[in-house]
Amino acid sequence: MSSTQPFAQIQVGMDVEDAAGAHVGKVVDLRFGDPYADDVGGPEPGVPVGGYAAGAGAPSEPNVPAPLASRLRRIGYIKIDDRRHFRRDRHFYATAEEIASLDGETVHLSKDSSELIVALS
Repeated sequence: MSSTQPFAQIQVGMDVEDAAGAHVGKVVDLRFGDPYADDVGGPEPGVPVGGYAAGAGAPSEPNVPAPLASRLRRIGYIKIDDRRHFRRDRHFYATAEEIASLDGETVHLSKDSSELIVALS
């Protein structure tokens, strides 16, 4: 199985477990990598991104500092809703490289949740 094949099968709503087997949350967005992506400014205002309209008060995706956002766009990522906390606005990003495997409806990561990229609030 190629390293990109598991990522291509991921769908919004799948459960995510970290390397220790702990439930992290669910996939709420994903983006395939674009090796030529270097735009750190985000999309034009009003263009839907990950279910949000950029420029309408919602952050562009990925919602991280510019150099890291560019890297995530080039590699590809999944956005994970952190279901372990009562707040529903905490999210993590895992790169396509950090996807270890898929098992049914569960994405298994190669890192612990403490090592994942945390979205800006």
